[in-house]
Amino acid sequence: MDNIEKLIDLASSLIRIPSITGSEGEIVSYLSSYLSHSGFAVEHMPSGSVAGIVDGGLPGPTLVLDGHIDTVGIGDEEDWTFPPFSGAIVSGMIRGRGASDMKCGVAAAIMAASSFVGRHFPGRIVVGCIVEEERFEGIASREIAERFHPDYVIITESTDGLLDIGQRGRAEVVVEAEGRSCHSSDPSVGINAIYVLIEAIKAIDSLPVPVHPLLGKGIMALTDIISRPYPGSSVIPSCARATYDRRTLVGESGEAITEAINEALRKQGIAASASIAFGHTVTYKGVELSAPRFFPAWLMAEDSPLVSIARRGLESAGLFKGLSHYSFCTNGSCYAGELGIPTIGFGPGEERLAHTPDEAITVDSLVNAYKGLLAILSEVYPG
Repeated sequence: MDNIEKLIDLASSLIRIPSITGSEGEIVSYLSSYLSHSGFAVEHMPSGSVAGIVDGGLPGPTLVLDGHIDTVGIGDEEDWTFPPFSGAIVSGMIRGRGASDMKCGVAAAIMAASSFVGRHFPGRIVVGCIVEEERFEGIASREIAERFHPDYVIITESTDGLLDIGQRGRAEVVVEAEGRSCHSSDPSVGINAIYVLIEAIKAIDSLPVPVHPLLGKGIMALTDIISRPYPGSSVIPSCARATYDRRTLVGESGEAITEAINEALRKQGIAASASIAFGHTVTYKGVELSAPRFFPAWLMAEDSPLVSIARRGLESAGLFKGLSHYSFCTNGSCYAGELGIPTIGFGPGEERLAHTPDEAITVDSLVNAYKGLLAILSEVYPG
């Protein structure tokens, strides 16, 4: 079996293993065995991620190929026209949940790195197979960064063959409105927190939206509203809470975002306040992870060393299609946004197919991603 056949077989095999966030144990076991038999050194992270390491034996840079191995759920299986965990190849397409987001990216990374097994080169390559990304992007990647201290990172999420040099970040913003509870038979005695929250929402909607020339708008999307007590049986609610998904731009902090909202609320005398949500999750290993739900944006300069290296590699392989950026959030928020590690994105498939029924990518996209990653690695570690 040649490398292309191994690549396609690995991608299909990974798709056939259900690994919805919180249940990645089976796929971690499979990858641990696969990496070990392929000549990688294997290390397990405390929260459950697994890393495959190829050490060149000479001093040089460490490069991490980052790919998450968890997926979202399948939703209603009736919406799928083929089994969601089939991994089948039909009409030149690899089909199934995780095909685009992002098991084919993981397969391409493993196969590209495996080409360096047994070679002497200055540095080491680490393939990070990360858990919990769909539920809490970036948090499990911190273990990879702390363990291996990478000089460079390549995110292998879908880029449709483009070289991505940045992404918007994400902040989960909670706005809480205060009221005064009373019996609903006489609402004038209390203050309905829902009405206070409605005024807060209007004030937030009037705030200007920041725009970046490459990354686009810092969108503020209202995603849920809940009141307390709930259910409110004959009770006027004393508290109402809204959650926003704020897509952040380079240089924005959580403090600056919430302060702008709170200043607008104060000026209008609205009894509400904004804060960054605090997230908590438990991995399949039973490890608790918690942190503010703020994931910074990041952007590499077009002429930065890593972007230049990657571009040369892709051009040498005839695979350079142009520079772009991710529209969604990735583990790059940890590496580049938090830690300042030079980071790029390059992977198979299309972003728009992530999380959708009938998720699939073309075999050609998978093969070109493998060849492109191999070309970039060969530029980093020549000879």
